[in-house]
Amino acid sequence: MTDIKTTHVQTDATLDNSKPTLMQKISDISSFNSDNFIEDLFVSWQQTLGSIKHSYATAADNFLDEIYITLSEEQVNDALKQFVVDNVGMLLDLKLELHDDWLRLSTTVDVAGIFASVASNFELVQIQLDRYTQRLVLRQISNTDVIELHSRTWWQAPAAKFALGAYRTILRKDPLPFILSQVKIKGVPFTEHKGDVIYLEIGRWLKNVKVLTNNIKKAQINTATTKENQLILKIQINFGEVLSFGDANANIITEEDKPKTEQPKAPKTEPI
Repeated sequence: MTDIKTTHVQTDATLDNSKPTLMQKISDISSFNSDNFIEDLFVSWQQTLGSIKHSYATAADNFLDEIYITLSEEQVNDALKQFVVDNVGMLLDLKLELHDDWLRLSTTVDVAGIFASVASNFELVQIQLDRYTQRLVLRQISNTDVIELHSRTWWQAPAAKFALGAYRTILRKDPLPFILSQVKIKGVPFTEHKGDVIYLEIGRWLKNVKVLTNNIKKAQINTATTKENQLILKIQINFGEVLSFGDANANIITEEDKPKTEQPKAPKTEPI
């Protein structure tokens, strides 16, 4: 019995020695570094939230959906006037007539003293509207009809009519794509063309549209079709941008969010 009690007392003593004494606790508190604690907490928080954001954004990035939006012919023409006609001095009017799988484009221009109203039929090849490219692609399917043509000087209008006829007779193609590519807006061709396909970069008139620039990452348009008096846009929504925190690799907490530590002020010295 005596041996057992002795062993028990030694064990209790060992346990008592493992407990921090009051002096040790005071010493630990006095050596606590608040700056290191805040910094360690900040790093841990950053890593945890970053991991959550990265996992969520990666999963959401693959979650894509498509919706269809129908615009009326009136809405399309209102947009053309607001974003194109009102920003291009030589354009006096620009209108679309929408039909099943084709459209008729009519425009009135005033260029170098020549006033002309023309129209032509097209197929809509592509509308591309994303964060990188804003482009309209049309294929011409009819010759250009000259509806009205006159000029400030007596000879310009007859010369223009003769040039149009000669171009068609000699080259056996319509001159509209070539004419549009020769028109310069701030040194940049109004359109580019390959054969009867016309490429119109519309981004130059949309860069100041805040609704577009704020949301172009969240949705993009790659396809559209024309119906009678309607334009149907196929919109691809990027839920990774709509629902996530944004860039999966970007810091959630920036340098501006870090706690500010006051620098010790230098003691004031009294003048002698």
